[in-house]
Amino acid sequence: MFWRAFNLVVLAALLAGEALAGDVPPTDWTNTYRHFDHRVNPPRQFVPPRLRFSDSRMVYTLPNGLDGLATLDKTLTHLCQRGAFIQKSDGFYWAVSPGRRYGVAFSGGANLDDAQNKRQAGKVYFFHNQDSRCTVYVGDQAKLMPHYVAS
Repeated sequence: MFWRAFNLVVLAALLAGEALAGDVPPTDWTNTYRHFDHRVNPPRQFVPPRLRFSDSRMVYTLPNGLDGLATLDKTLTHLCQRGAFIQKSDGFYWAVSPGRRYGVAFSGGANLDDAQNKRQAGKVYFFHNQDSRCTVYVGDQAKLMPHYVAS
């Protein structure tokens, strides 16, 4: 009789505990990354951008440098240092002389970003250090033709 009463008390305690436990949500400390379960947007597939690649091109060889072929232009140098007269792609066209390499842009607009329209017809622009130390040299295209490298 004692064991029957004891079993009834234990059973009643277990049922009361389950009823109380149903009111309180269980704490699950094993899943520490639960905040990653909810996603607002579905994952996206990475699509690489289409890029066009072009090789840079040497257009002039200058065995004696720019001596007699181009002169320093202070106005364009100042504009280049401010970013208003620059190459579209630094060094896309280039010229080589002993000890120095210049970026080249043409007056027709090839590789030239000229916001203030300072370019002149028939001129070639040589850029050295396209940054705050930029210097721009201007040469006559007709004088430079013997040094042109055809590719």
